[in-house]
Amino acid sequence: MIINKILSLLTRRQSIYKIFFNIIFLISAAGVSAMNLSPVGEEETSIKRGDDLIKRVDDIHKIGCDDWITAAWATMLMKQNIVSAGDTPEAARAVLEMIEMPGPERKDGWGYFMNTQAYFNQRLGNRVGGNLMVVRTTPPARQTIYVRQYLLKRMCQLYDMEAAILNLAEKHKSTIMPGYTHERHAQPTTFGHYLLSAFDAVLRSIEALNLGYHQMSLNEMGCGALAGTSWNIDRNLVSDYLGMEGLIENTNDAVSYTDGYLVVVSGMTNITNILSRVALELAFWSGEEFGFVEIGNRGTSFLMPQKSNNPNGMEILQLKAGQMTGYLMATAVAGLRIPHGDTHHMLNLEGPVVDALTTSEYCILNMTSEINKIQINEKRMLSLISESYIASTELANQIVRDYGLDYRTAHEIVNKFVLSSEEKSIPATAANAEIFDNAAKEVIGKKLEMSDKRLREILSPEHFVNVTNSNGGVAPLEVGRMIEDRKQLLEEYWMKQLQRIESLEKGQKKMISDLNSFIK
Repeated sequence: MIINKILSLLTRRQSIYKIFFNIIFLISAAGVSAMNLSPVGEEETSIKRGDDLIKRVDDIHKIGCDDWITAAWATMLMKQNIVSAGDTPEAARAVLEMIEMPGPERKDGWGYFMNTQAYFNQRLGNRVGGNLMVVRTTPPARQTIYVRQYLLKRMCQLYDMEAAILNLAEKHKSTIMPGYTHERHAQPTTFGHYLLSAFDAVLRSIEALNLGYHQMSLNEMGCGALAGTSWNIDRNLVSDYLGMEGLIENTNDAVSYTDGYLVVVSGMTNITNILSRVALELAFWSGEEFGFVEIGNRGTSFLMPQKSNNPNGMEILQLKAGQMTGYLMATAVAGLRIPHGDTHHMLNLEGPVVDALTTSEYCILNMTSEINKIQINEKRMLSLISESYIASTELANQIVRDYGLDYRTAHEIVNKFVLSSEEKSIPATAANAEIFDNAAKEVIGKKLEMSDKRLREILSPEHFVNVTNSNGGVAPLEVGRMIEDRKQLLEEYWMKQLQRIESLEKGQKKMISDLNSFIK
């Protein structure tokens, strides 16, 4: 796998420095993987539907992006009789030969525009070969399809990650834990409710990626230099062959297209930012002071023999999420102040966009891995708040309902009651009605006469969680309802990616079928 990635780097047009840097990074990553920091661990029982789709994406792109585009354009010219009928059989053979030839037999740079034209001229002669790429410009389309490929694979991996989060949320929809504001105990919540908050945030950003994919599937080919062409071309047919979802219709817009790249990187950056927040919290919660979860490397420290389960993957995830902001800025700058028709600036968009999509893969796969392997200490989560006054908000709510007081007055009574109880080191499980009545008398001049039993019931985290059943609340029944809704949304998302892949497969098969039909 690492060797293949290194070879891929060498075939891309990059500086020697950048190639060297990326090779060193890949080798380092391999070392990390050997330390059990790989995205996929042996202990996992994860959902792999996204992986299944990725295999199909890779199969589609066994035909390189350059060759796919060239073949689509050439086939369209034959269908439109721009290549004469008498020349079509041999031209079709040349195109099929190009896309079927194994990689080792290819000449350096073959897939690029001028070298492809030279191949057709050599193979077919100037008269036929010279017309096989008529009115085609040096296209950003290669870059568009290349980015689309990377993006589609990330979107499939996001399915597996979201499915893993949702699965864990369902298991822990009743697992009570402290909820925090400003790093302090705020209200009881559940681990399932917390996970669902991350799921929903990612799902919203996926909508941006869906838009980004659509914009990476708008066909710019056929724009000419900027004004279109007098040739009888069929731009929609080229779109069909390439599995595109439409045209960038205005030809001046098409030749200088930049905005879709920024949509892709900004959407993915937002997702990695969300994952970084989750990674930070999981890393904190895995420490001895919390002890909520067990994550990370199951080995030991290089120096300290007692140390284990370092959250290395989550720490590296946060680092890479930070790098995404740099790629976002680079993408924005690459598309800045580009005059219409200046394609050379545009061709530099590929670098930061692909780097962003490559970096985000680490974040997605490592979060998926961690979620699939995580161990939850339910007793520790509950014990930390079982005797605290973390559910006091509900006590104030109940005072309003039972005694007809306004919330601000109820808030003051509860505040004085909690402070007095804590001064006397009385836990919530032993809450004293007399102290409560004294607080009420101090604020409103009379007792409220709530029993010890009722007071303690209201102050229990279990009671708080069960009654907090407003829309989107932490009650297990409400969390369960949300999870069922999200399962449907996630299934729809998976179907959308499947349809996209099927569209790519269908377009490519149609193109090859049409080429073969010219030979028969």
